[in-house]
Amino acid sequence: MLQQIDKAVLYSLNRRVPDSLEASAAEAPTFEAVLAQTLVDRRQTAVYQLTAPGEHPITLQTLLGEITCRVRVRPALAPNAPLLLFHHGFNEYPYTNTWRRLFPQAVPLPFHTVCIQAPFHDNWQDPVQKGFNSVQSVYQIFAGSLRLMELVQQQFVAEGATYAAASGVSWGGITSLLYEGVMQQTQAVIPMLASPNLAQVIWDISDLFNRPMQLSKEELRHYLDFTTFYEQCAPNRVFPLLGENDMFFRMENHAELFAERPLVTIPAGHISAMWQSAPMRDHILNVLSQLPPAP
Repeated sequence: MLQQIDKAVLYSLNRRVPDSLEASAAEAPTFEAVLAQTLVDRRQTAVYQLTAPGEHPITLQTLLGEITCRVRVRPALAPNAPLLLFHHGFNEYPYTNTWRRLFPQAVPLPFHTVCIQAPFHDNWQDPVQKGFNSVQSVYQIFAGSLRLMELVQQQFVAEGATYAAASGVSWGGITSLLYEGVMQQTQAVIPMLASPNLAQVIWDISDLFNRPMQLSKEELRHYLDFTTFYEQCAPNRVFPLLGENDMFFRMENHAELFAERPLVTIPAGHISAMWQSAPMRDHILNVLSQLPPAP
């Protein structure tokens, strides 16, 4: 039943992916180029407010034009508490949905936590229609999130946060791995229901529903497998979690990537794990409890 729920969601996503995604691959700039051209517009962003509780907009200047994203901040009582950067899944709306289930407002936390909103996630339509319009726009989603995470971490560290950890679910798990692979500024990365190989996910979905692909598997990996960035993460800083019945990130196709890491698995599908978030919460809290406490 868990896999049937996943398949129903995947079927809907598969039908909505524009054909332009594959057709655009040859003209796409590199991810590194997109990231380099993604900059925080400090004239339109109240950077000094980013450590205050509540939601804050951040404006980015990008190759695709101006994009405004948001972050939701929940500070700890102690300014020197660690920081947890959390990233939502693809097409998750509101973007704080999983974050709120993982960290209920009524439960005190020994760390600051900030939920990052990816570009094109202001509604249900844009993540697929705009975000998957081209390979470049896929890169832009990741690049925008990385710039937000970088800015938030800089602000919290400047105000005394001891260190930062990054976590995310599904798409957010890929993003957290990318963040550490590119920036190398966190003490722990906690990807859940995710691996760096987005190309394999897309290939598996097309195979599941017999959808013809314009790109070969190798071509798809060239553009959308981010394993080379993940390999820049120190093995002792990556703490992955996978679902044993996950039809998005299938165990048989993704577990091997984490061979050197302490992989945790749970008896859940992709969607069911998000509904029943206690195992993911326990995993995050267990990892953070192993890190050095704030002085």
